[in-house]
Amino acid sequence: SGAILFAFDSKTCGKLHEGLSNSTKEYVALLRGDFSLNYGRETTVDKPLLVKGVMKESRTKFTLLASMSGNNNRLGSSGMQLSDSLAACSLVLCEPKTGRTHQIRRHAQYLSHPLLGDTQHGDTKVNRWWRENRGLNRLALHCISLNLPPIEGLEDEGAHCVAPLSPELLSVLKRDDMASLFEQAIEREPKLALEPIDVRGGSYGRNFRSKLSTS
Repeated sequence: SGAILFAFDSKTCGKLHEGLSNSTKEYVALLRGDFSLNYGRETTVDKPLLVKGVMKESRTKFTLLASMSGNNNRLGSSGMQLSDSLAACSLVLCEPKTGRTHQIRRHAQYLSHPLLGDTQHGDTKVNRWWRENRGLNRLALHCISLNLPPIEGLEDEGAHCVAPLSPELLSVLKRDDMASLFEQAIEREPKLALEPIDVRGGSYGRNFRSKLSTS
C-alpha cells in the first residue's frame, strides 16, 4: 500500500516513468526479529539481485525506527519463551536506491529479518502467528513518501507525495501490545502519525461525510 503515481495519457506516463529513475521513495516495513541486535541503527544492503536471468546492481538502506521483543511467558519444549522468537519485531524505514522486483523484500530476507506477512520471502510459521495473534493479514510494507524532481518536457515543479499508513497496518500498530513500539517510531519519523485527508472536489470532496449527515 501507499503512495502511487499515475498519468492520464501515454506521453505523460512515459515522462513520469523516466523521472522515477531520479526519484526518492521511503517505505515503512515491519520486520521479523530485533533488527538492532545485528545491525544497530542502520545498514545498507548492496547485494545484486537476479532480474529476468540477469544479475542487477541493487541497493537498499534500512533505518531502524523502533524494535521490541515478545513478552509471553508460555514455554516451549526447549524451555525458551515461544513469543520471544515469534513476536519480536522491528519497524524500519527502507530507502531503495534502485528499483528491482521485490527489492526491499529480498534484501530484508538477506538480512535474516524478512517482512512480516511476506508469503514469498518470509517465514510461514511467524506469519501465521502474527495473523492469529496480532491480526496482520497482509504484507507489512507501505510506501509512505515519494519525491519526484522536475521532469523535462512537463510543466511542473516536481511532486512530493506522502501517504499515511493504511487502516490495516494501523490496527496492528495501535494495539496495546504494540503501542510502545509505534510511539517510539513516531518520535523518529513523524509522518507515521499523519491521517488521511480527502482533497477531492465535487460531491466527494473534503467534509463529504459531514455534509451527508446534515442533508
